Amino acid sequence: MLYARCLALIVILALASCASKPEVTFKNYEGEIFGTYYRVQVGDTSKDYQAKFDSVFALINAASNSYIQESEVSDFNKTGILVNPSFTFRDMLDSCKKYHVQSQGYFEPTLYPLIKAWGFSFEEREQMDSSKVAALKSLMGFESQLQVTDTSYVATKAGVMLDITGLGEGYAIDKLAEVLDQAGVANYLVEIGGEMKGKGQNPTGEAWTIGIEDPAQAELGVTNTMLTKVTLNGLALSSSGNYRKFYIDEQGNRRSHLIDPKTGFPVSHSMVSVSVLATSATQADALATAFMAMGPVQAKALAESLPGVEAMFVLAEKDRLLMEFTSGFPKALNSEVK
Repeated sequence: MLYARCLALIVILALASCASKPEVTFKNYEGEIFGTYYRVQVGDTSKDYQAKFDSVFALINAASNSYIQESEVSDFNKTGILVNPSFTFRDMLDSCKKYHVQSQGYFEPTLYPLIKAWGFSFEEREQMDSSKVAALKSLMGFESQLQVTDTSYVATKAGVMLDITGLGEGYAIDKLAEVLDQAGVANYLVEIGGEMKGKGQNPTGEAWTIGIEDPAQAELGVTNTMLTKVTLNGLALSSSGNYRKFYIDEQGNRRSHLIDPKTGFPVSHSMVSVSVLATSATQADALATAFMAMGPVQAKALAESLPGVEAMFVLAEKDRLLMEFTSGFPKALNSEVK
């Protein structure tokens, strides 16, 4: 989830090598992007990749950053039409369509009017009730409300808006990894806002090992309590959750920033967070967003049905957290978190 991502459940574990494996010399690239941070660890010190990384960021910002008034998505949202879109915009929209279909509509790029109205963009929230939600839901429908031609994207009615940031960080990670793959780099870790994709070995000669934090402890500011750990070698890991970004409305209801596109209301199920493993960071990012909208039962069933996708679900049950896993996800360090 792009631009001011509020959840970072993933941390790199610094593990000492127990065996005498050859160490790799790395160069680090880091900075701020999309309202969060990026860090790329590259096992190649003979070249400088900063200019290529910056080019990737610039293209994605120009195409999809709704916080930039001159971006293509901002132009579409203001006018309802985008003519002669860039390759990056079209490529991101193609990915949106793919994962919209794959997620049974739970990854919904036309959700932006509801996100704005519920107060989870840069604008003040509106007074929300069932009739208001129903009116805004009439603007939703990635396949029905967007006409696509070879040269344009056109909204079918006034007020239809796009938010394609639900896969933006993952898309950027895949593009940075593509730069390194094309250069023949064998060892790297690309990270944006807590999402990661790794290949080969880390600086100590070990596989990249990533820890997933206990969200209950992370909410209290304790960041060294791990639920499980995973190894990334050609895999991406993305996490999403609803326990940090929320507000309490005038009636005392807890409103998560994650909107269920089927109802138009913030999600209210028991799932606290989800972590998704996939070969594509774009897919992991989009599915993490969709799974949080779905809830645990439907999300787990869908994850099990998708080749190459694994997921871990953290569920709230009274005074404890429980974890559920797809069949191929590395099991927890503890089966239950109290």
